[in-house]
Amino acid sequence: MEFDNLKLKCECGGNMKKIRTEWKGLEVRGWRCNRCNEEVINPVDAQKALEIERAKKRNLLTVKLRKVGKSNVVTVPQPIMEAENLREGQKLEWGIEGRKLVLTL
Repeated sequence: MEFDNLKLKCECGGNMKKIRTEWKGLEVRGWRCNRCNEEVINPVDAQKALEIERAKKRNLLTVKLRKVGKSNVVTVPQPIMEAENLREGQKLEWGIEGRKLVLTL
């Protein structure tokens, strides 16, 4: 379902205007009522924010090690890419802390 073209009416009768706001520490799309200032978060963005929050709480994300040519590759899930503002081609550093492999920006 496409949410970008929705024209919403608030329960108070006011008109909802598109906004960008912060929710759970992430920038999300949504709508704000011009009368009562009630905010509604875009459900797609809300779902991504919840997935990122769950991953952070567990402090664990499972990914698969893959072989590409002669190199080994670890993928970064899209919600983490978005939460950390990572971009294709960006350089990151691997480090070892005790028995943990750590990826730093």
